[in-house]
Amino acid sequence: MPRKLALWFVLLIVGFLTGFILQYARLQQAQQELSASTKQLGSCQASEQLSQLRDIATVMFLEAVQKNYGKAGEYSKEFFDQAQRIQSSTEDPALRNLLRDTLATRDQITADLAKGDAAALSEIQPLLSKIEQTAKH
Repeated sequence: MPRKLALWFVLLIVGFLTGFILQYARLQQAQQELSASTKQLGSCQASEQLSQLRDIATVMFLEAVQKNYGKAGEYSKEFFDQAQRIQSSTEDPALRNLLRDTLATRDQITADLAKGDAAALSEIQPLLSKIEQTAKH
């Protein structure tokens, strides 16, 4: 009788350990999948933010081409505010450097748009090109 009890006890322990190990392996696999999905989501969100930034820069440029400097100035403010938000939240050093350089042009572009100076176009165009090239990658 004690032998049967010991055998049942050992089988119970083995069954418990087998179940535990299988569940642990599934948990590890699920955590790896979640980690990969989280990285992919972060990449997609960064790409979306950069696309929105490109869209705002494009509209700003188009408004300046049409000599709607007031509207272009509004888009300029939105563009630079979003560029600053992205710069502070991104972990990509290349993007951070691009946005730092972009933000360095803020005062000049804003001043030219406020004056209604067509020179703003020559400053917005290279900025738009850099953002466009970065958004494609």
